[in-house]
Amino acid sequence: MSTVEPGIVLVERYRLGQQASTDLAAATAWEAHDLILDREVRLTLVTGPYAGDALDSARRAALVTDPRLVRVLDAGSDADGRKYVVTEPHTGSTLTEIVSSGLVDEQQARAIAGEAAAALGVAHARGVHHTALRPEAVRVDGHQVRITGLGLDGGLASGETLNVQPAQLDAQGLVALLYYAMTARWPGQDLEADWIAKDTLIPLPALLDASGAVAPLSTLVPHVDPDIDALVGRTFGAAGSTDGPMNPDDVTTALQPWGEVSVVASLPGFVQPEPEGPRRQSIADAFGGEGTPPVRRPVTGRIARNDETMATGAGNVPAGYPEPQNDYTYEPQAFGGHAPVPPPPPDGGVPVGYDQFGQPAGQVPPGYDQGQYAQEGAPQQYPPQYAPGGYDQGGYYGQDGGFATQPAPKRGGVNPTPIVLGLVGVAVVAGLIWAINSVLSPTPELIADAPQSPVASSPAGGAGGEGEGEGSSPPTPPAQTEARPVIDSAALLGTLDWNGETIDHPEKVELAYDTDPATFYYTTTYQQAAFGGYKDSLGMELKLREPASVSKVELLTNTPGGKVQILKGGAGGEVLAEGTFSNTTTFELTEPVVSDSFTIWVTELPQASNGFRLELNEVVLS
Repeated sequence: MSTVEPGIVLVERYRLGQQASTDLAAATAWEAHDLILDREVRLTLVTGPYAGDALDSARRAALVTDPRLVRVLDAGSDADGRKYVVTEPHTGSTLTEIVSSGLVDEQQARAIAGEAAAALGVAHARGVHHTALRPEAVRVDGHQVRITGLGLDGGLASGETLNVQPAQLDAQGLVALLYYAMTARWPGQDLEADWIAKDTLIPLPALLDASGAVAPLSTLVPHVDPDIDALVGRTFGAAGSTDGPMNPDDVTTALQPWGEVSVVASLPGFVQPEPEGPRRQSIADAFGGEGTPPVRRPVTGRIARNDETMATGAGNVPAGYPEPQNDYTYEPQAFGGHAPVPPPPPDGGVPVGYDQFGQPAGQVPPGYDQGQYAQEGAPQQYPPQYAPGGYDQGGYYGQDGGFATQPAPKRGGVNPTPIVLGLVGVAVVAGLIWAINSVLSPTPELIADAPQSPVASSPAGGAGGEGEGEGSSPPTPPAQTEARPVIDSAALLGTLDWNGETIDHPEKVELAYDTDPATFYYTTTYQQAAFGGYKDSLGMELKLREPASVSKVELLTNTPGGKVQILKGGAGGEVLAEGTFSNTTTFELTEPVVSDSFTIWVTELPQASNGFRLELNEVVLS
């Protein structure tokens, strides 16, 4: 038996990456890559006396499709006898990790347990149960709850017993998850059993009273909903109590309604991620270490120098204007320059040039808009020489003394930009037309060297044959092609019309080749495997984008059983392979076949939970 290590490829399909964590004692989990479908998966190798049971229950779980259930994609054994189960990757945080950060509030605990109950209700309808619910099997990924280990965990945990009442066991596990999320104590099945790895972090068990009943939720969580408290009491009451929920649907009904899942928002404030506050930067940090402040530019108008503005007096006051009369000092600013700071008033009143709000005169205090502040009669204490309207349009005194802000002069004459752009556009269009004609028009040399159309050979014995043999020429082997088989479209063959509608769902055909195994095409459900006696077969013709060589056909299905053939071309084509459906059905052709279409011809339907029908998740040609 070869060593299992990162980089090896199992069953010529799954390349192992890093080893992943698992709390199952008889399992080893790996991050892996599906080389055929080019996707990330999780591959679990199972061992021990119950490995076969785990594979069987995982195959049954593959029939269940729900976005809240981590889906089983494949299960089987390799050439070395290693048993494996392939699922979607495990994403999000486990309930153990969430509770370790802080207890979940009632609404979020209710939402988590409710979503889990609704998902297991879907599995319950298909006759599939988890039977091994625990905090490590429940994850929260964003706003979605994800249940892991459906089929696999129960097979390794239950073994040959398979639990007498699996639906009731799942219902108890769901209520236990609710209790654990709010208290960090586990009232469910024993997690120190042999099927749990010894190094797993086991939660504290719930407190019990003298009768064996779990401590009421209301004794640990204040102001809890009486209905939730009563649900826990019925589920984990005194020994022998039978008043609790009997299946996941009962738990769903008891918890409805619940809101959106957002566990992070429900955690205590001291474990919430704090937003990063504003951080003051130095000039060197803000401008790449150069320490150069930005250049101030006016918001409107043009900066124009003139003879008048070039001559300034002290304090950057334009020449001809009076100097400021208030005795200001200046403090350095973060981006260069200085801001005026008024001297303290002698009587402790309002500084000169400032209003009663402590703001520079004429500015709006924080929390006021311009109209409101003006209506309330805020003082407008401008120095006389700086009062609005006190200057003509020749200039102004401000922070950027020495510059005059003037409206930009309008240019006269014709704007040449539209003319130039129009000429450029015409030139571009002409160039494109010339290039297209050059590509589409073959040169005379190519036409002269083109091979002549082949002349069909005459039948054996026909006139004009200069034979090297008496019979017909041997059949020409199929032309080899390097084209990759890409399914362009598909159509159903052998459908029936029922009350004016075509049955067997032709509108769902594209789901069989959309490269998403979570979606699937499905036929009508019949009461007999032979299409209920209405017809004897059904075909799905796969039309390729171009003729291509195919040596392997792989079918991924939810419904094992039935009978299927692979045909070259459409109905009545050559039978290339045949067999029965399984979760992963692989047909290796004896030699590559070149064609532009292949047909999946179903002659007997597989059995489903409520009749006979086919669920085809994906078709892979290679």
